[in-house]
Amino acid sequence: MKNKTIQLATLIIMIVGSLGCNQAPHDSAGDTSRTGSEYQMISRDNFSRLVPVKGEVVYVPVYSEIYGTDIDRKIKLSATLSIRNIDMQHPLIVSLVDYYDTHGNLIRQYLDIPVELRPLQTISYVVEYKEAKGGTGANFIVEWTSQQQVSEPVIEAVMIGTSSALGISFVCQGKVISYINP
Repeated sequence: MKNKTIQLATLIIMIVGSLGCNQAPHDSAGDTSRTGSEYQMISRDNFSRLVPVKGEVVYVPVYSEIYGTDIDRKIKLSATLSIRNIDMQHPLIVSLVDYYDTHGNLIRQYLDIPVELRPLQTISYVVEYKEAKGGTGANFIVEWTSQQQVSEPVIEAVMIGTSSALGISFVCQGKVISYINP
């Protein structure tokens, strides 16, 4: 009986221990702006040694609020910036994701270090509904590069909000403002 109890206790400890090993690591910083599977981060030192074959700096319009029925009434919106590597063979590296307000003032830098997007991988950043610093002319500046010829990523912002019974949603496409090794 004693051996069976020890075996059962050992089995329970092994099961509980293995469950803990399978859990995804918890991000203690609480960053919920990224979505999707795990991302490969690249140190700034390693990134500076890479030789880009292709890349772009992309401007993406974002509306954290829009005018409602009159100029005195603004409707707050949440915005999701989506960066999608649509190349089916090669990764690309996102090295800059900066958020600016209507007046061109930097509000937030979303990346501390570059992140690699594997083929068909997407990364998203969220400007929350309650954040109205950006205003009606907010924008993201996104920079990406690749060490191979790749398809340009799809970079867009999706805005959504509500006002009374009215639901508002729309998408803004990014626009290339400069090329890196075209």
